[in-house]
Amino acid sequence: MKQKALIMGLLGCLLLAGCQGAASDKEASETDTDPISYTDAVVSYLGPEGTYTQEACDRFFGGEGTYVPYATVADAVNALQDGKSDYAVIPQENTIGGPVIDYVDLLISEEDVFVCGETELPITQNLLTLPGAPLDQIKTVYSHKQGIAQGKDWLEKNLPDAEVIEVSSTAEGARMVSEAQNPSLAAIASASSAKVYGLQIAAESIQNSDANKTRFYVLTMNEPKQKTGDRAAFIASGKASDLPSLMSEIDKLHLSLVTIHARPLKTELGQYCYLIECAQCTYDAYEKLKSNSPFSFRYLGCFDVR
Repeated sequence: MKQKALIMGLLGCLLLAGCQGAASDKEASETDTDPISYTDAVVSYLGPEGTYTQEACDRFFGGEGTYVPYATVADAVNALQDGKSDYAVIPQENTIGGPVIDYVDLLISEEDVFVCGETELPITQNLLTLPGAPLDQIKTVYSHKQGIAQGKDWLEKNLPDAEVIEVSSTAEGARMVSEAQNPSLAAIASASSAKVYGLQIAAESIQNSDANKTRFYVLTMNEPKQKTGDRAAFIASGKASDLPSLMSEIDKLHLSLVTIHARPLKTELGQYCYLIECAQCTYDAYEKLKSNSPFSFRYLGCFDVR
């Protein structure tokens, strides 16, 4: 009887271990490899309709879900925090304009949001006007500050006397031109904005470089479960004098630095928040980096790029 009880006990342990192993395998599969369905997802983004951010939504989510435009990026992120959306998409960095500082600051300040994905969108800027409007009569050009920076050289060469006015998004500039019905107005925006607002493309590809791209982050309120991915992002806060040691640790762990943006910590001179993104970085590598650094850290997530 004792021998039978011992055998049954061993079998029970093996069965339990097998179940735990299967559960562990399932959890790893769900967090790292299983495809996510976005069919019922609500995505908030910088509107109005026709922005590059909307194109980034299409690129990342593949047309799944419902995209809801908001007047500002802050409004789109607030919608996420208020439970009105499941994801928010924000621009993060552009080839020509560099980091989109307002949105980097927003990500740093909102401690309850995480990054669950990224997409890189080629950006082609165009000068949009009312149909038939002559280029030599353009007196005012509207666009987002990134659009203005990306079209700066073309504007200086072709419309040196035009007043350039910054608005909340490239598509908002296009909407304003369409609504005003004034042939002296123009906007720097996408070809899709021209279609949405019934404008003509008066000049194509006016960006300063054909390599022009913008990097977009996909934000969520859910703490990240994914432990590996194409990239990992985190915030390191501390003294600028300690940055070389952090870079040395990144190198020791064989991580590839993708981007780093420095923003003032607003405590004293020489103190910064560094928004850092690395490739070849798992959550375990992040933990090692964190344990060997004088910086304070905030983990944003491991994620894939689409």
